[in-house]
Amino acid sequence: MRYIQEYCIAALIGTIVLAAMYFLKRNYATRNNRLFFAMILINLATSALNIVSIHTISYPERFSPFVRLSVNLVYLWLYNLLAAVFLLYVDSLTRIPRFKKPVRIYAYFVTALIAVLVLLSPMTHLIAWFDEALVYRRGVLHPLLYVTAYAAIFGALALFIASRKKFSRYQLLSVCSFILGNVVTQIFQLLYPRYVINNFICTLCLFFLFTAFENQAYYLYHTTMCYNSLAFVSTIRRDGRRKMPYRLTILQLGHLRDSAVMTSRSSASQFSTLLAGRLYKAFPGRVYALDDSTFAILEESRSRQWNPRIPARANACFQEPFTIVIRRHEESLLLSPQMLVMTVTEHFPTGYELLDFVRQPDSFSIPEIPDEAIDQTLEPLRRERKMLQLIDRALQERSFQVYYQPIMNLEAGRFRSAEALLCLNDPQEGFINPEELIRVAESYGRIEAIGLYVFEEVCRMIRDRKLLDQGIDYIEINLSPRQVRQPDLGDRLVSVMKRYGVSPSAINLEITETAEIMGGEKAQLIRFMNRMREEGVEFSLDDFGSGYATMNSLLQFPVSLVKYDKQILWRSMKDPSSMTIMQASMQGVRAVGKKVLVEGVETEEMEKRLREIGCDYLQGYLYSRPVPEEEFMRLIAQ
Repeated sequence: MRYIQEYCIAALIGTIVLAAMYFLKRNYATRNNRLFFAMILINLATSALNIVSIHTISYPERFSPFVRLSVNLVYLWLYNLLAAVFLLYVDSLTRIPRFKKPVRIYAYFVTALIAVLVLLSPMTHLIAWFDEALVYRRGVLHPLLYVTAYAAIFGALALFIASRKKFSRYQLLSVCSFILGNVVTQIFQLLYPRYVINNFICTLCLFFLFTAFENQAYYLYHTTMCYNSLAFVSTIRRDGRRKMPYRLTILQLGHLRDSAVMTSRSSASQFSTLLAGRLYKAFPGRVYALDDSTFAILEESRSRQWNPRIPARANACFQEPFTIVIRRHEESLLLSPQMLVMTVTEHFPTGYELLDFVRQPDSFSIPEIPDEAIDQTLEPLRRERKMLQLIDRALQERSFQVYYQPIMNLEAGRFRSAEALLCLNDPQEGFINPEELIRVAESYGRIEAIGLYVFEEVCRMIRDRKLLDQGIDYIEINLSPRQVRQPDLGDRLVSVMKRYGVSPSAINLEITETAEIMGGEKAQLIRFMNRMREEGVEFSLDDFGSGYATMNSLLQFPVSLVKYDKQILWRSMKDPSSMTIMQASMQGVRAVGKKVLVEGVETEEMEKRLREIGCDYLQGYLYSRPVPEEEFMRLIAQ
């Protein structure tokens, strides 16, 4: 039989072209592209061996049976190796933790097993051999080669299907084309054995994978040759895994964010692109653009010998002004960066915590952080990340708890309301400080989800416990200033109340004026409050007399209740002048038709004095700490 080898030659040429494209395009080394390059090399070798094999078959008199058998066996082993590497490649793309170890064990074990069987086959005849008549024979384990190869290929398909939502349609198509191409090729080879097309089809599939996944833009910053934050995190993770000592020179121009020149996105982009170009020219292959105004220069050295001239060379990049175009006019900027040097030799941080740290403006209060201070410096960020994980898990598992602190109505002489407070008691971390919990939730954009969770829990409790029948008029719920940024917040809260059948009068939303709502968002907050008041929801102003909440706030915001901070009470109990001022303030609040509540009441003496000066409501440990729902119900029943 005369085999047609033109397809093998085309596959060889195509693979060489693909390898050239890989080297011309690749700019950042990852496990993914290392595995992809391994597939290129294997396909190159199998294409070449196919050509040699066809040649030995065409001219058997020129080659010994041993050479012919060796070429065939090595080709079979490489074909299996390609399938195993493809499985590892898809595993690296999908990153499913529970499959990571089984996939690697299978790939390594099968590759080693086939290698041993192939190596011993000339003696054992388990895979293939030539009989006495020099006829090629297949051994009893020859089908095992195809079974293991296609098990790896279909295993890769299963991994990709399990994580298909991560990828685009073209990426899904490229992986499926590799798998389908191999299956169709084997069927075609059985029907038309003269046409050796398997390597040609595999080469085409590798081109699909290359264009779908091996994109340098994933790791480059905009249109520059500098690496981006994703590459930075990957490099820091890799150096930590290898225990590779490194030094970072961080340059930050955070003050640019408030500059009048940088108000437009195009201006900031122009500047960052110009700066990235200068830094790359000075430090090719070592510059990471972490955002528009933060850049890092990385040095790696096993010998821990660092170039002392890098800070000076980095500063030299700012000696010449930067020229950018703003509204068709050229503007020149002469800037000086803040600089921080971090040396990491033993205490290796994770990539994301280091990225979060260097992006913070206050990280540059000191010029250098030595290795022994890394852990201490990053500990607050590590704590925040731990808290964020706890928050996300609690939201997913709905394991937050809502505690209730009763409020004493002095006129009625009993509890008529309560404040709902968020609590988290983690099995590993224990009780989490609510103030820290809220601070982290606000910083990382989780407060909106938490606020809705608390609101739903309160509405559920009012309905299930028939709270209004127990003598409780309303429950106070804290509202974060960030929640008000949601334009549909009012609609969502009204929808929740209707779903649980809760009267709006049973809800009192508690706001605290902060620096965040001192500007344009104040009007948005007032519109929201007026809308909710039309529905029947009342509002309280928290921390009155301290911070931003003043008499001016009382006149602007449509609130019905004013809450005095506990610090004011405690100071007034020690200082008669402070007590006089607090009494006068309360008279003014009541004069404009508002009720007064004082927090932090802990002694009977405090209660007596507050009764004398005309308080309406009292809240504090004298009556009860915040308690879980069950205990709160027992408390009001008493």
